[in-house]
Amino acid sequence: MTEILKWSAVETVAHLKARDVSAREVTEAHLARIDAVNPSLNAIVDDVPDAIDRAKAIDAGKIDPGILHGAPVTTKINTDQKGLVNTNGLPAMKHNVAPDDAAVVRNLHAAGAVVVGRTNTPEMSLRWCTSNPLHGITLNPWDDTVTPGGSSGGASAALAAGIGVIAHGNDLGGSVRYPAYCCGLVGLRPSRGRIANYNPSVPGGRAPMTAAMAVQGPLGRSVADVRLGLEAMRGFAAEDPAWTAASGNGRLKTGRIGVATDFYEDAQHPTVRDAMERAAQAAKSSGCDIMPVKLPDTDRISELWGQLLFTETEVLSKADIETYGSADLQRWLETFTTQFGLLDLAGYMNAIAERSVLQRRWARMFETIDAVIMPTSLSPPFENDFEFKHPGRAHEFIDAQKPLYIVNFLGLPSVALPTHVAEGLPSGVQIVAPMHDDDAVLILAELIQGELGSILGHLQDPYRMVS
Repeated sequence: MTEILKWSAVETVAHLKARDVSAREVTEAHLARIDAVNPSLNAIVDDVPDAIDRAKAIDAGKIDPGILHGAPVTTKINTDQKGLVNTNGLPAMKHNVAPDDAAVVRNLHAAGAVVVGRTNTPEMSLRWCTSNPLHGITLNPWDDTVTPGGSSGGASAALAAGIGVIAHGNDLGGSVRYPAYCCGLVGLRPSRGRIANYNPSVPGGRAPMTAAMAVQGPLGRSVADVRLGLEAMRGFAAEDPAWTAASGNGRLKTGRIGVATDFYEDAQHPTVRDAMERAAQAAKSSGCDIMPVKLPDTDRISELWGQLLFTETEVLSKADIETYGSADLQRWLETFTTQFGLLDLAGYMNAIAERSVLQRRWARMFETIDAVIMPTSLSPPFENDFEFKHPGRAHEFIDAQKPLYIVNFLGLPSVALPTHVAEGLPSGVQIVAPMHDDDAVLILAELIQGELGSILGHLQDPYRMVS
C-alpha cells in the first residue's frame, strides 16, 4: 500500500492500465492516507462516499475507465460535485448541496477519475491563505507555520502529503500557482477556455472581469502529471462559451526564452532570485537561448487587476461578505479595497478597454520569445493567515504576489514549477507564454524539470512530512 502512494499520476495510470493493481486497491490506499495524515493537515474537509463503489465499478468494466483508469484525484470544495456540499468555506453554505457536477468534475469523471476527497478553501476562495470558520485552517506539510497557499491550499497540502495523484484547483489571482509554489508542486493556470468554467449552483454566471480572469486548473507532482490532469479536465462543455479545443502547436517556436529582469531586481528574498537563476540555467542547458527582458507595464497591470476585481466585489459581493463572512474577511476586504481603490462606471469601462492595450504590448513582447521565466511570488511562503494577523502589513503580501495576478489580468497561460528547497521550504518560478500557447509553458517546464529533477522526488520525501 505504501508503494502505491509513491507512484506519480502517470505511473499510477500505467499500473492500473496493466492491471498490476486494481482501482479499488489504489483508492483504498489513498483513503487510508487521508485517515493517517489529514487529522494533522486538515486538507480534506469532505468525504466522497461513493469513492470505493466507483473504483469497483471501473474494475468491473461498468464505468468507462477513460484515460485515468481509476486514478485518485481531489476536487476543491468551491466546485460543484453532485450530491455533495459546495461550501466555498462559508458556514452559511454548509448545507449547499450541488444539484449536478461542475463541468470540470464531469470531465474528470468521464476521464475515469475516482474523487477521494474534497479540499479546503478560504472563505469565498478570496485569499492566498487557506482557513475559514467552517472547516478551519489547512497546514502546509513542509512547515505548519507557513501557508500552503490559497485559495487552493487544501488541494496543494493534500497532494504534497500523498493524497491523490492529481488535484483540482481554480485560479483568479494565483490560486493554483501559489499553493503549488508553497508546497513544492507543479500548478497550471491554463488559458481561459482550455478547461470549462461553470458551476450549476451559480447559473447566473460571474462578473465580467472575474469570469475573464478566473480559470480551472490541475496541480501535480510533475509536469507530466499536470499534462495528464489537463487532458482529463479539458473536455467539451457547452455551458462555457469560452471553451476552446486546443492550445499551442506542441513545440517551442524559436527556443528563445526571456528572464524577467525587473522582477529579479524586485525579489524580496535571495531564494527567489536563486530560483530564477536555476531555472534559466536549466533552460540554457536544455538548449534554449536565454535573454533578459523587461516586462511591459507591470505596475499598471497590477493596479488595474485590483481595481477591476475589487470594484466587482464591492458591487456584487460586498453584501454577501457582510452578511455571511467573518469579521476577519470583512477587514481583509476593506484592506485590499483601500490598497487598490475602486472605480466608477466610466473608470471601470476605461480599465477594460485599457486591458486590451496592455495585452497587445505583451503579445508584441512574445513575438521575439517563446516564454518568460519570472517569479511565482517575490517572497518565500508567508506565515499562516499573515494578512489577518498583520493587517497593517497586508501590502507586503499584495506586493509579493504581483507576478501572479498580472498573469490573470492578461489572461496568459502559466505554470508554477518548483526548482529547489531553501531553508526547509520549496521555492520555484513560473513560466508564462502567449495567450493560448499552453503547450509552450508545459514544454519549457518539462525541459527545466528534466534538468533539475523533482523536489518531491529527490530533495524531500513528502510521505514523511506528516506523521
